[in-house]
Amino acid sequence: MASVEALTSVGFLLFLFRLSVASVPGERHVKFQYKHSFKGPHLVNKDGAIPFWNHGGSAIPSDDQIRLTPSMTNKKGYAWTKSTFPHEWWEIEVALKVTGRGRLGGDGVAIWFTETAGIEGPAFGNTNTWKGLGVFLDSFDNDQQGNNPFISVMLNDGNQIYDHNKDGQDLQRGGCLRDFRNRPNPVRLRIRYYENVLTVWVHMGMTPKPEDFELCTRLENISLAKNGFFGVSAATGGLADDHDVLSFITHSLTPPKDTQGETGMSEEEQKKLAEQYEEYQKKLEQQREEYKTAHPDKVKKPEAEYESAYERDVRLVYEGQNALHQMISNLHSKVGELTVQVNTLYTLVTTDHNQIGQVVRHDQTINRQEVNTLINMQQQLSSKLQEISNLMSQGGNMERRDVGDSAGVNSKLSDMQNAIESLTHSVNSVATKQQMMSGQEKKECPPPSPMPQCIGPGYFVVLIVAQLIMLIGYIGYKNQKEAAAKKFF
Repeated sequence: MASVEALTSVGFLLFLFRLSVASVPGERHVKFQYKHSFKGPHLVNKDGAIPFWNHGGSAIPSDDQIRLTPSMTNKKGYAWTKSTFPHEWWEIEVALKVTGRGRLGGDGVAIWFTETAGIEGPAFGNTNTWKGLGVFLDSFDNDQQGNNPFISVMLNDGNQIYDHNKDGQDLQRGGCLRDFRNRPNPVRLRIRYYENVLTVWVHMGMTPKPEDFELCTRLENISLAKNGFFGVSAATGGLADDHDVLSFITHSLTPPKDTQGETGMSEEEQKKLAEQYEEYQKKLEQQREEYKTAHPDKVKKPEAEYESAYERDVRLVYEGQNALHQMISNLHSKVGELTVQVNTLYTLVTTDHNQIGQVVRHDQTINRQEVNTLINMQQQLSSKLQEISNLMSQGGNMERRDVGDSAGVNSKLSDMQNAIESLTHSVNSVATKQQMMSGQEKKECPPPSPMPQCIGPGYFVVLIVAQLIMLIGYIGYKNQKEAAAKKFF
């Protein structure tokens, strides 16, 4: 119990010590001001109002943002704090999105800190004779200088008029050329006013990291009112963009001397707390030694914090087994993938082979019996042609009186031979065309076999016709030969 009480006391002292460290000279105090901030979700109340803020014009607040202007021409919207900001130094961070479908946008959005709350007007939704600070995000190049989109810092004493056609060059004190339209992430502006120095940083929204800010401008010897109103407004002209404000976070900055006054800690008090912290630390160490003496079995030995040789070997074996198990699992997965690929390849090859077999079977339009019939007819025709050859050889022993008739017969035989050669050429042409067509259709012939399976029926029809013509010629020749013999004898 004593040790628990000691730990509690030490924790309390550490908390006080942190407060004392926060008062170290040279560090300013930062405090969040909720009455001058808004952020989603639950940005609006049930009645659609923003807590501690007024809005008007075309501004449409929702649960997570305020749409100052929709992408419609000639619209103005604004939002202003209801109360003034009581602190002299401050820092704000505004997250916004400017999106539009066109290559050029208009007009822009502005962030304000003025002595009086703004009213709807021509200067980006505010009056053009404000008194205070305006940070403008100008989308459209009205002065035709080719320097937009541009982020500019404007200061006005309430007597000068913002010249919209010149993009306010008379009031401009600094700025930077940045394209803030259609960024993938919200564009963030951090504006700090501390000890009469105004600094503006810009996060261009190209990365989601919140710390990617870059310096835009830094102005010294800037004097702003202590009690002012924060606001944000936007406007569209002939061109239009959606101007959305996602958050407006405000912090007050207090110099270190004021921080010491708020905490009420003097140097003597800080020294006293430091001494008490050392005393309690010594007591805690003493109670720890007493606890070790009273409970030696519960005291953890220093060597227990280190790994023994046996434990190290067991751990290495276990890690090696895990690595082998992981490698085997990976190999098993790869083998499974290869098996699937081999099965797929086998299926494709089998399917293609079956398709080729089907194509060959479809081309077999003549059966074996028909082929045998054709072969018999060819044999008969061959025998007849042999007889013609024998008769021609016998014709050489005839007497010279049948020379005239032999000349006529020879002429007819010559005509018959020409007709046969012509038909043979036709048959060869038909066979060649069929093979070419078969090649175009990608149908391959099976291996050689006794029965020709790749020759279509047209080939046999032409062959039969040719042989019939030869037979008719043979019969005519035989009749003519017999008539000549009878006439001679």
